[in-house]
Amino acid sequence: MRALPLLTLALSFILLPSAKAQEKQPLVLRDAILKAGTELAPDRLRGLQWIKEAPQYAYVTKENVLMRGTLGKSMDMPITDLAAINKQLPDSAQLKGFPAITWVNSGHFRFLHNARTYDFDVAASSLQVQTQLVAGTSNEDIEPVSGNVAFTKDNDLYIKRPGLGKNLPTRITSDGKDGIVNGQSVHRNEYGITKGTFWSPKGNLLAFYRMDETMVTTYQLEDISTKPSTFNAIRYPMAGQTSHQVTVGVHDLRTGNTVFLKTDAAVDDYHTNISWSADERFVHVVHLDRRTENLKLVRYDALTGAPVATLLTEQDPVYLEPEHPAHFLKTRPEQFLWLSERNGWNHLYLYDAKKGLVRQLTDGAWNIKEIVGTDPQESFVIVEGTATILPGNPVGAMETHLYRIDLASRKTQRLTQEPGTHHGQLSSDGQVLIDSWSSVTVPGRIELRDVRTGAVTKTLVTSRDPLAGHVVGTIETLTILGENGDRLNARLIKPSYFSEKQRYPVLIYVYNGPHVQLVTNSFLGGASHWMLEAAERGYLVWTVDGHGSAHRGKAFEQAVHRNLGITEVKDQMRGVDFLRSLPYVDSARIAVHGWSFGGHMTTAMLTRHPGVFKVGVAGGPVMDWSLYEVMYTERYMDTPAENPDGYAATTLYAQADKLQDDLLLITGGADDVVLPQHSLSFIKACVAKGVPVDFFDYPGHGHNVRGRDRVHLMEKVLRYIDARMLPTR
Repeated sequence: MRALPLLTLALSFILLPSAKAQEKQPLVLRDAILKAGTELAPDRLRGLQWIKEAPQYAYVTKENVLMRGTLGKSMDMPITDLAAINKQLPDSAQLKGFPAITWVNSGHFRFLHNARTYDFDVAASSLQVQTQLVAGTSNEDIEPVSGNVAFTKDNDLYIKRPGLGKNLPTRITSDGKDGIVNGQSVHRNEYGITKGTFWSPKGNLLAFYRMDETMVTTYQLEDISTKPSTFNAIRYPMAGQTSHQVTVGVHDLRTGNTVFLKTDAAVDDYHTNISWSADERFVHVVHLDRRTENLKLVRYDALTGAPVATLLTEQDPVYLEPEHPAHFLKTRPEQFLWLSERNGWNHLYLYDAKKGLVRQLTDGAWNIKEIVGTDPQESFVIVEGTATILPGNPVGAMETHLYRIDLASRKTQRLTQEPGTHHGQLSSDGQVLIDSWSSVTVPGRIELRDVRTGAVTKTLVTSRDPLAGHVVGTIETLTILGENGDRLNARLIKPSYFSEKQRYPVLIYVYNGPHVQLVTNSFLGGASHWMLEAAERGYLVWTVDGHGSAHRGKAFEQAVHRNLGITEVKDQMRGVDFLRSLPYVDSARIAVHGWSFGGHMTTAMLTRHPGVFKVGVAGGPVMDWSLYEVMYTERYMDTPAENPDGYAATTLYAQADKLQDDLLLITGGADDVVLPQHSLSFIKACVAKGVPVDFFDYPGHGHNVRGRDRVHLMEKVLRYIDARMLPTR
């Protein structure tokens, strides 16, 4: 069979410089970082959402005026403005801008501000305090119907009902302490877990996590804000070590009774993807064993905590990673929607709690990403998913589209035809979608679409090009041949003054880890603004999504199992081979930079291929998978005892003597995700072997450097690379 061509252009250029480029302003690094989400972002409607129980939408304008649009009318109507609300607030609680707003119904919206929840009556234009929280609260979770607020304080869970005065919070747990955590996210936010409390549909019950990590080894992070410095202990279960134990409690607000689910799962199994039945009788938990090879969806009686039935099971000898709860239907309470990769792609299945599988709803070489919603009759469901991924042409993975799936006939209709990345919100009557989307050629657009046909009925926003006033280069997306014969999606950014007659150094930005996709058909092709600034310094900025990255199907993702970073480095080196084949690439000047998994990849590329790269900067790098946490590492690597060869092959400080190129390691002094021990262990190995290496620590920062200090970070990264790649700068 004839080999596929090395290069396939998938999408065209954007941001072509005009003849008046000399009149434009340069994109400075500080603006590229601090203004990326504001002035340099595509136009959008802040807080855009459908109003519950009404075919209307709402958003907040730049002038801090809340607006509402009625379908069929051309003009949006003002509801209230910031000044009107501030007149009803004390001077100490004045709003500078609208906080996040949640619509209770067409006549009321609610927001949290200054430890109080407020309700705004649209008809009366009046603001009332619903609840006053105590100081030091966190993890606030407002029940949408009643306005009850669940929150945590000092590792215990509380509920505050609306009303002031003597209406004190109800304390749900009283055992919270160091090592006992209630009402917060568990399992280190893996397997779709993002919070620790789950209101029932009518608000009568609250399910919550309780995590006992007293048996987990502590790790000390230095705090230099004290004199002398002190140490903060965190609980950090490393691969192969004792993990924490999680249980699920259910509190009944009507009786004040709390029960814990009676499960036969192993103490260190994962309890994930909690969901409720529409009638509040049952709570459902996805149990995943620590080997991540077996899962079961279990139904529990919400009042007694007793198991009622196992609704489904799945098994995979490599790994499973459930990330979406069962979506129970209101009109048919025994039926639910389930997302699974069991056939190699993430697809939708319809189940009956008593009868089992009813039917598989979708199929084919594409991935469903999210369930958007159903119509009131629940005759169809709207989902977000990739385009079809054709053999030898994986560009469909770079796109996200909206689909309508009929639950009875299985008919699947793609509602968005425009290439790009689409995100939807379904109106409560199931008739209209808000579609917010962008592409490499479209900075941003927000449209209303007919759910039956996908036709655009109204355009709310057509964004300007936010970079039109700046000198920036071009972005191309393309595919290259990777390992195992698979083609890989890639992105190349060129400076505005690019000429094929010249030769340019290359800056590779890498991640290539599970669940992350860097190359998308969206604004800037998924690139960060700082990459455009770096290109204007004289670089070609290059990124490849190799094996293990998201939305290419189970086989593509699981190809990295038990050897994290091995196949991925081979994919990245295929990218280097492609770059070297280009006549305008200076093969003697190639740099690589990445963070977290990308930091691991940066270090691995330099140590496994010495002399290929001029310089590398590895931020927050994993150097030894046995030092990383249980929930992530054991899924992809198994335990160190089960996979000693895999751990040995991927431990990077054992390869420190192979390092020939300049390498800067950066870590956060308070990094509780990739511990500072990773970088320090690599440095120690370099010292022992007489290998020079550079290091920079950001005291007090966690796994990434956020806020204004990020400007310092990126200046540090680029200056280090510039000094070795662009000596004349």
